[in-house]
Amino acid sequence: MINSVFHRHSPYLVGLCVLLLLTVSIPVLAEGEEVEWGMSIEEATSQSIETNKPIMMDFFTEW
Repeated sequence: MINSVFHRHSPYLVGLCVLLLLTVSIPVLAEGEEVEWGMSIEEATSQSIETNKPIMMDFFTEW
């Protein structure tokens, strides 16, 4: 009987666990360093070399 109850409610339990993990992990991940956005590739390259961190380039267009 316990097995059938668990089997019937397992999708809800999995969803609840995922929701709980997201609720706990998002604030923890958001406490990291703040992103400093730059507008020139020269500035980003020199800062990347100084801090030994990668560069993220975001391209956007509306076609």
